[in-house]
Amino acid sequence: MASNPHSEKAHQALSELKQLSSTTEGWNFVQEKEGVKLYNKTVDGNPIPIVRGDIVLEGDYTVQQALTVCTLPGCRKIWDDKFDASEVKAWYSRYETLFWTKLKTPWPISPRDIAGTSLREFSEEEGYIVMTSVTDPAVPVISGNVRANLMVSGWKVAKTSTGAISLIYITQIDLAGSIPASFLKTVQQQVPLCARKVADYIKDHGYPPLLVSLSAQFKQESFDHAKGSYEVQLEGEGEARWSISGKMYPGGFRAELVGTGTCEAVSVHELVVKGISGPVTVKILKK
Repeated sequence: MASNPHSEKAHQALSELKQLSSTTEGWNFVQEKEGVKLYNKTVDGNPIPIVRGDIVLEGDYTVQQALTVCTLPGCRKIWDDKFDASEVKAWYSRYETLFWTKLKTPWPISPRDIAGTSLREFSEEEGYIVMTSVTDPAVPVISGNVRANLMVSGWKVAKTSTGAISLIYITQIDLAGSIPASFLKTVQQQVPLCARKVADYIKDHGYPPLLVSLSAQFKQESFDHAKGSYEVQLEGEGEARWSISGKMYPGGFRAELVGTGTCEAVSVHELVVKGISGPVTVKILKK
């Protein structure tokens, strides 16, 4: 994989997200709505407010399980009403990408799109996914769209002292161009409520197939919620293991492999692929 030319900016955004999500000091508490504590704050010299939504998800979930729901576009189509489409333009590593995404806007407001880089980092106790705008020739401006500036956006997912999962969603975005003030206010109010939507998604659907260990080389992955279809491309030699959600696949799952390797369903919640050699595509589907 190519090195990330936007690595410095991605890590700066991650550092900012960690700082913003580390405390509620300096944040203005707005209200609690749908179980989400809503906050905002302004930064000197920047008229664009930062918005935040906090919620606690009860249940037996891991940081990685929740974080993958926050991350994968196939899940975002369900939990984000403003999400229209996206495309990963480059995978720099399993946890770093260059992406394009398009946001829905009501007529006659022009659609907004974003060219950005994303970065994931996690441990057993906490994890982060951050996104920020970049300029890259692989993501040219599209006629008819207005290019928005995503200053920082992302999630902090952490285990609480009671074993529950804390979800914090933070976003600062300049939608650019001419936009009615009423629409801007609506966006600023709705965006942090995505924390509720993610919590509901996990409670209702579980999580997509989660690649929890890999000794081969990762190339790319995708997930289609409507079809319950997960696909990953691997290279090199080694093996891979997935955690499978019983809620996502209540009737069980099946695995398909193209290339050299052997699929072994260890249980209804675990898939192992051994003997990977060369390029391999693994699909996990509903039975």
